Amino acid sequence: MWVTTQFGIDIENLLAYIFVLSLGILHGSNDLKLIGNFSGEIRYTFRTKLSIYVFVVLFSFCFFLIFPTIGFLLFILFSGYHFGEQHLAEKIKSKHWSKYFLYLIYGLLVFFLIFQTHSNEVIVIINDITNINLSTTFFSYFLFINLISLLTFYLVYSNNKNSLIQLFEEVAYVFLFYILFTNSTLLWSFAIYFIVWHALPSLNDQIINIYGQTNLTNIIKYLRVSILYWGLSVIGICMLSYYTADNTALFNLLFVALLASITFPHAFVIFKMQR
Repeated sequence: MWVTTQFGIDIENLLAYIFVLSLGILHGSNDLKLIGNFSGEIRYTFRTKLSIYVFVVLFSFCFFLIFPTIGFLLFILFSGYHFGEQHLAEKIKSKHWSKYFLYLIYGLLVFFLIFQTHSNEVIVIINDITNINLSTTFFSYFLFINLISLLTFYLVYSNNKNSLIQLFEEVAYVFLFYILFTNSTLLWSFAIYFIVWHALPSLNDQIINIYGQTNLTNIIKYLRVSILYWGLSVIGICMLSYYTADNTALFNLLFVALLASITFPHAFVIFKMQR
């Protein structure tokens, strides 16, 4: 909120790009190391794991370009579940399958909060990607449905006082997000949630999963292993931005396709890690 009141749109967007390209990309740069940590998994060689991972990324990218509407829908669903899982996994200890549905509802709620508060911009981006022209009321309806579903699910899920306290806490977060998103640009709104509520906690969980605890030594180890993948990703995104600078529609399509292609395998890896 301080940033939104003290700086203009250009500074907000610049900070958003810096955060997403640094911590945002970094939190997904160590998937191959995480795969090697799964207990009971077949121990593939690094070359085999890299080949499979690259194939999935390239296949997802091509699939998105060929079927952009289906690809975009899958991207929102996978990302929504991934966000919800990171936010709620440590708070919900139940092993019942229904918790996965709750993760999805929560993540989609965050997405539609961002979409609804920046509906005009999002409509243009979705049209550039899918050629579908949505109305602003579409996001309001889905936001309302997601909010009611989340509240209902929590009330059904809750069986003790602590669960209800947690419900009030999450509702308070939703109102906080709405205030932040309403007063921020689209990029800064996404960066706020993506970095503070997702990437940083995810980095902490990954370091603990790989090295046992979070400290300076293990953070340096994590950075050392992930620096190549992170660097190549940042270079690729910067080149994409440079060569499509005069074609916003093409940039939106390729950028979201790239995000989707690296989100699909990453979301699966984190799903396995959380289990």
